[in-house]
Amino acid sequence: MRAALYARVSTEEQTEGYSIDAQKRAFQRLCEEREWIPQYEYIEAGKSAHTDDIRKRPVFKQAIDDALSGQYEVLVVHKIDRFSRKLKITLEYFEKLGKNGIGFVSIENNIDYSTPEGKLMLMMQGGLAEFYSENLSRETKKGWDERRKQGLYCGALPFGAMKDEDGIPVPDMETRQIGTNGSTMTLCNYEGLKMAFDLATQGKSDREVAIALNSAGYRTTGTHGSRPFSKDTVKGILSNKFFVGYIPDGNGGWLEAKHQPFITSEVFEEVQMMRAKRASAQSHIRSDAKVYPLSGLTRCTECGSTLRVYKGRGQPRLVCNGRIQGKECGQSSTFVDIYEEQLMAYLKAFHIPDDYQSRLLDAHRKLEAAYTEGDIEKKKLMLENRLKRVTELYEWGHKNKEKYLTDYSAIQSELKQLSPEKPAEDILNRLAQFLTNITVAWDQATSEQKNKLASALFEVIWIEGKKVKAVTPRDEFKPFFDIQYEGVSQNGLQWRPRWDSNPRSPA
Repeated sequence: MRAALYARVSTEEQTEGYSIDAQKRAFQRLCEEREWIPQYEYIEAGKSAHTDDIRKRPVFKQAIDDALSGQYEVLVVHKIDRFSRKLKITLEYFEKLGKNGIGFVSIENNIDYSTPEGKLMLMMQGGLAEFYSENLSRETKKGWDERRKQGLYCGALPFGAMKDEDGIPVPDMETRQIGTNGSTMTLCNYEGLKMAFDLATQGKSDREVAIALNSAGYRTTGTHGSRPFSKDTVKGILSNKFFVGYIPDGNGGWLEAKHQPFITSEVFEEVQMMRAKRASAQSHIRSDAKVYPLSGLTRCTECGSTLRVYKGRGQPRLVCNGRIQGKECGQSSTFVDIYEEQLMAYLKAFHIPDDYQSRLLDAHRKLEAAYTEGDIEKKKLMLENRLKRVTELYEWGHKNKEKYLTDYSAIQSELKQLSPEKPAEDILNRLAQFLTNITVAWDQATSEQKNKLASALFEVIWIEGKKVKAVTPRDEFKPFFDIQYEGVSQNGLQWRPRWDSNPRSPA
């Protein structure tokens, strides 16, 4: 079997002596032990894995693209945090690898998805775990809640802000040199922030403010990197109460923050008033962006066209696009909830055997533990470095004794609290319950989550009149449906539940 190594080290880790050579040696040993062919080595230096945008990691993207094009059969990493430091990204690319029959091995974390059974587990982790992780992720928000109670901002700082040595947001006064039209300009992001609010008080639209910022040479900051401003990024800035001394409370409200205001409350309120006037003038523009459980999944058995959800004055209906476009099709529009009720029969036919349930739960525990432990190690190193710096500043006379003892005690307290958090058993029990009976998950999900779940399980839901005639499960989940064949028009063999798994046929 042809194997490939993906090895990564960030700029920060390079200074700490994290060795690419050590990752290579571990890969070579693994290949020798398993008699694999070490086909490729993808080496990425100076890149962080704390990003949702893999375009910022071109070598990682190349490794994935080569895997999907069949260049090798198993991807190896030394440790799971080399692959990604974002669980969401890991699950997304697990799904891509699993669907293409590519194995995955993390040497240090003892995660092995290189066998046929492991590849199925890899795909299931990506296909189903993302939906369930939305339920499990509630536990991970405790740390953010504690920071908010202390008045501390959570996440990447908005444009125009930076952290001081105590981690408190302050105006970003750092100067940056940029070249434009053959000349060099010096910019300060805080000045760009004030410029945005000044233009907004003059009645400029979000788009006009974005154009002005881009023309002046400013670019965005934060998790999406340095990009030109758009009307949406400007909207996020101008409506953000962070700039008047507040932080989000995590529930749609705001809390007073430790940091000082960047913009006066008078300027902020004037901007909100001007933007409200513009919005009122455009209030005739409607947006039907709601996602329904069956959005993007249904097809007409008579003409083969897609069906779309139409929301008029009453309840939402499914309407055949072919009939709208003039095809000779007799599919009439019908209320969406009629089909949703029938879909339950197909969900009841989905069953994961007990051994796969336990293996999937164990795999989720192991993956979650790998991320938790990695985050704890990184935070411990950060706190130890802060402790060393605080001590140095005191010894050099840059901190008085009272400030030093306060900082030292606070950092020591944080270090003592660092310990791997075990997944709450009640959360894992809910996951097991979902796997046992997928309809339980459906009942507890929002409309958007139902759409994600249906999209994970089915490629197409076939509609005939007022009935869900059949479904096409995704290939990877066909073995878990209690099903039999049924022909649907010219579209080939599709699937419907066995009579004993759905004794009452839909009306």
